[in-house]
Amino acid sequence: MVRLWQARVPENGRLPGRNDFDAVDFKSWLGRIFIARIEREPFNLRFTLWGTKLTEWWGVDYTHKTLGSASNDPEALQAIELAYFQEMDRDPFIGIACGVLDQHQRAFIKVIGLDLPLIDDGNLTQVLSAHLEIKLDQEIPDLLPACPILRYF
Repeated sequence: MVRLWQARVPENGRLPGRNDFDAVDFKSWLGRIFIARIEREPFNLRFTLWGTKLTEWWGVDYTHKTLGSASNDPEALQAIELAYFQEMDRDPFIGIACGVLDQHQRAFIKVIGLDLPLIDDGNLTQVLSAHLEIKLDQEIPDLLPACPILRYF
C-alpha cells in the first residue's frame, strides 16, 4: 500500500490526492480500507468509505459517520484520535496505529492500521487507511522491526 501511494506522488513532489487513485488500485485491500474526508469547522473526519471487513471488526458501519461517533465514549476516543489527525494535517506523515477495539466492545479484536495522507491544493483533504487483524499479543515492533517508530501517544 505504501509503494502504491509513493508511486502516485506527482512529478512536482507534492503528496498524492484522492484523484490520483482508482478503486481497482485497492483490489487486494477491499473490505479493509477506509477513506475519510477532513472536515474543518470543527475539525473532524467523516468516513466516505468504510470497508465491509472493518464493519465486521468494529461492529459498526462508519460510512458517512464521524470519527468515533459510534464508540462507547466518543469524546474520549476523539480526544486522542482527532489530535493525531490534526498533527497529520499540520505536517503530513505516514502513520501506523495499533490497538484493540475496546471502544466498540470488541476487546477481543486487535488491528494495525496504515494511515496515508491525501493532499489536494496543498491541504490535507482525505486520509486513506488500510487495516489488518493481528494477534492480541502482537505490537508494531513485532510486525515491522525495521520501521522507525515515533510514538504519538
